[in-house]
Amino acid sequence: MSRTPFIALIALAASVRILAAEPALSVSFAEKTHQLSLEDLGRLPHVVVVATDPHEKVSHRYSGVSVHDLLASVGAPFGDKMRGPALRLAVLVRSQDGYTVLFALPEFDESFSERTIVIADRVDGAPLAGKSGPLRLIAPGDKHAARWARMVASIEIFQPAPGGPKRP
Repeated sequence: MSRTPFIALIALAASVRILAAEPALSVSFAEKTHQLSLEDLGRLPHVVVVATDPHEKVSHRYSGVSVHDLLASVGAPFGDKMRGPALRLAVLVRSQDGYTVLFALPEFDESFSERTIVIADRVDGAPLAGKSGPLRLIAPGDKHAARWARMVASIEIFQPAPGGPKRP
């Protein structure tokens, strides 16, 4: 038997391992950024939310990491710190395909909202596949699908420009 196919198989296995460890999600606030691989996310505590997919109008069980926990890991000012300037912070979620959605930071604080927004890596017990994955933002309670972002790549907390938009 030739060693060439065996060597090619080892090279393929090594490249798959390298790809699996590449960052799948970047979470940042101020000077702090966490790069997380799919394996890293899989090791974090998961929550399950049952929500109706606004695209399909069908209810699913989504499993993933709460966005609150991801934002807290980079120092988001939750709890007693959610007042004054913290109420003006925004959260930008970007997808691999360039799609971008915006939230107000208080939407992720348990003292402001009863819902849990998650970065899901599983639906109905199976990994997210195709154009939905590998990570999808699930925003239960949104009546429109616009903020259910698929192929999520980054989450960033930022301060919008001082003074905000000009009034007409």
